[in-house]
Amino acid sequence: MSLEPRLGSARRCALLATAAVLAIAGAGCGSEPGTDALPAVELTALDGTATVRADDITGPAVINLWATWCGPCRAELPAFEAVHLQLADRVRFVGVNQGDEGGPAASFLDEVGVSFEQYLDLDGAFSDELSITGLPATVFVAADGSTELHSGALDEGELLELVDTYLGITP
Repeated sequence: MSLEPRLGSARRCALLATAAVLAIAGAGCGSEPGTDALPAVELTALDGTATVRADDITGPAVINLWATWCGPCRAELPAFEAVHLQLADRVRFVGVNQGDEGGPAASFLDEVGVSFEQYLDLDGAFSDELSITGLPATVFVAADGSTELHSGALDEGELLELVDTYLGITP
């Protein structure tokens, strides 16, 4: 009996194990491949008086998913506000809170000084449709409706670089 078939099987198992490790290591950080469009889910305004369908958010736009209980989210929101103020005439900025009630989320935004439009993903449908497994996460929506997902916190420079890369808008 030859050892070649066993080595081939062992080699295949090793390759599969390596691929699994790389997939797990890459999950939740960096940029994800583009998709065709935003999901058709409803988001509720912080005050609960209005809703918007996510797929009605047209580009160029930056959608930041955040929560008050998420330390990196709290840290990056001032950078998003700064870039929003810099690019407000060319890029729509939208925040989508995950897991908070409207009152606490609004109070936090007032405290931090965030002025761009904000919604609640009350049932997690938006983040589920985007397969987001961790916060913060940012979706870049191009003028043609295609999207790019970035997982992880961003500082002002990184955000400006990604707006340029994904949306073709330079400061």
